[in-house]
Amino acid sequence: MALEEEFGEYKAMFRYEAKVFKEMVDGVARILDEGVIVVSREGLRLRGMDPARVAYIEIDIPSSSFLEFDVVEDVESIDLGVSMETLVNVVKKSKKGDQLEVRIRDDKALFIVEGVVVKRYMLPNLEVAAELPGEVKLEHGVEASVIVDVVKKALKDAELVGNIVEFEGSQDYLAIRGLGEARSRMEARLTPETPALLSLEVREPATSRYDIDYIKKVLNLTKIAESVYIGFSSDSPLEMVFNSPDGSRVRYVLAPASV
Repeated sequence: MALEEEFGEYKAMFRYEAKVFKEMVDGVARILDEGVIVVSREGLRLRGMDPARVAYIEIDIPSSSFLEFDVVEDVESIDLGVSMETLVNVVKKSKKGDQLEVRIRDDKALFIVEGVVVKRYMLPNLEVAAELPGEVKLEHGVEASVIVDVVKKALKDAELVGNIVEFEGSQDYLAIRGLGEARSRMEARLTPETPALLSLEVREPATSRYDIDYIKKVLNLTKIAESVYIGFSSDSPLEMVFNSPDGSRVRYVLAPASV
């Protein structure tokens, strides 16, 4: 019996670009051990905090961004509890052009990865005891939009000198600095004349420091976006938002480093 027949009727189904989905879950899996994907007529949402409660991440994919999307008529929403490690392994070898179809019931889910070879995985719908915060809303003194590859390179360069990255914003520039021992420093300074700095709004000049290892966890998300929103205030959480061309969005919030 084919797995589709064994699975039976779904309550929700979506089809998406497998490689884009892979890049998203790779980033999330570095933050969360387990996650709950909520599927409703509006689309898909996954959110959670890391076990240390230092980082918060959320993914939103509107229904219009999917290749196919269906929630049966009498279902308002359905939760899919997953092990992030298992989910990563399902889509790990996805190539550009591959498609992922997911069918969901209350007790199980069917993942179909369509590439050169069609692979099917039937997995349990897990009961995940996720402690989720309320909606995380932040106001920032500094807000910038930057070409994502420039941010990625600056963070990798900052890592060469230490494990702390400092963001500073003023009316004239946005600086990304690596801070290490023995006063070692690295700085990438973007000004309004820098093509990579798409926008910079400074309500109040600010400087704040973060653990670079936590930012590295989501650098994989730079593959889904052309630019990244960065918002922060002095000694306050950092907010990074990656917007994919298809309308999906990944938001990452990181507490400041205690240094």
